[in-house]
Amino acid sequence: MKIIERYASAVRSSNLKSEARTNFSDSDVLGAMGLADRDLRRGHDSEGNRVWRAPLAVALQRLFLGDNSASVQVVEILSDLAWRQARRMRVKLNRREAENMAKACLAWHRDGRCKPCGGHGYELIPGTKTLGSRECSPCAGSGRIPFEPQFPKDHRELAAWMISEMERNQSEAGPQAMDKLRERMG
Repeated sequence: MKIIERYASAVRSSNLKSEARTNFSDSDVLGAMGLADRDLRRGHDSEGNRVWRAPLAVALQRLFLGDNSASVQVVEILSDLAWRQARRMRVKLNRREAENMAKACLAWHRDGRCKPCGGHGYELIPGTKTLGSRECSPCAGSGRIPFEPQFPKDHRELAAWMISEMERNQSEAGPQAMDKLRERMG
């Protein structure tokens, strides 16, 4: 079983008793994910070894496993990253704008599916639930809500960076947590 599947089970567990005979109990997995979060946020582990900095990784994992309250943390982290990145990109952006952009990017990342076509990219035949042969005009056949028009032109490159940052971070939580479990087994 993958660590993410174990984490999904562990966050809903009512038994957080640590079992000495295993290193993969619910409490072990939750602890490993917590340590992974700490290391990914800082960019190094407790021994000072450099790890890929991915401050959104565990919060995104929690969010996509159904903890909607994690969206507050994701927006907070993402808006801070965006505000800093805006300085590097020489984009004029204040903290409120960064937070609003983070909310919009997260909403699109969570559910950017085009509503009129249900994400299929083709219009429904009127009066039926059957897809027609004409491309959906609102999404131009992509099946996704158009992303760029949601932002002013001078903020679009930064918004695209925010989406790619979420995508990059999303894959880091599991491997880092497994490393923590391996250290304990070692």
